[in-house]
Amino acid sequence: MSAKTKKKFNWRSFVSVYMTFSGIIIAVSGVILYIAPAGRIAKWTHISILGLEKDQWQSLHTIFTFILVIAVGFHIYYNWRPLVSYLRTRFQQKITLRGEMWLSLVVTVFIFALVLVNIPPFSSVMDLGESIKDTWATKQNEPPVPHAEEMTIKELADAVKRQPDRLIANLTSKGISASAEDLVKDLAEKQKVTPMELFNLMQLKKSEEMPKASSYQGMGYGRMTLEEVCQKMGITPEDALMNLQEAGIMADKDGNLKNLASEYDKLPIDLVNIMKGMKSE
Repeated sequence: MSAKTKKKFNWRSFVSVYMTFSGIIIAVSGVILYIAPAGRIAKWTHISILGLEKDQWQSLHTIFTFILVIAVGFHIYYNWRPLVSYLRTRFQQKITLRGEMWLSLVVTVFIFALVLVNIPPFSSVMDLGESIKDTWATKQNEPPVPHAEEMTIKELADAVKRQPDRLIANLTSKGISASAEDLVKDLAEKQKVTPMELFNLMQLKKSEEMPKASSYQGMGYGRMTLEEVCQKMGITPEDALMNLQEAGIMADKDGNLKNLASEYDKLPIDLVNIMKGMKSE
């Protein structure tokens, strides 16, 4: 072998290339999270996109974003001299990009403000994402109550107005050993099934077996207007508004349900129940 000098590892190039790859992963994961199902559906059914579940895409997006921030710091460090030289040259040229710089700043602040106040066209982009997320939801894959997978079997039984012993007996008949204190998600993982599949094994899948009080929970009404919620529930906006008014809630049929709930320190599902004629606790 010839005694050639081994080429020194170029950290500057490494950081630049890494930032490119990291940026691609952040962009792809961001798009997937934009269209991914809502958390209640993703955790209940373990739906995967491109082979990964929503939680995994969220982890990738978050971790690579953090590391990219660190990489940007190293990028500035390794390119400090060229950066300073560039800025010095620009200042010596009396900042020829002054107009462009100020316009960029104004546009950035303008977009930032519009996003915060949640008005079109940026609110429309977010609403579109929520609409896409809602297309994943069906009567078959909706959890019986919000965060059902985080509950113990006893808590789930109480939520669906059933006896824990009955649910456990149903599982036992399927060859699954369970106790009232077992978490639904842990038991499902142990049995290598989704929480939804485990729940179906409890023989409570049919909607007529579920209590009416929980039939509207977790349906993703938050971003709908009051009128759209009424259409989905099959009630008239007039009746819904009257029920809300009797509960001391002044509303408009074109108002956003999530915003209205926030105004009165309630959850969207609380307003849905009131609109339906159920008494608020």
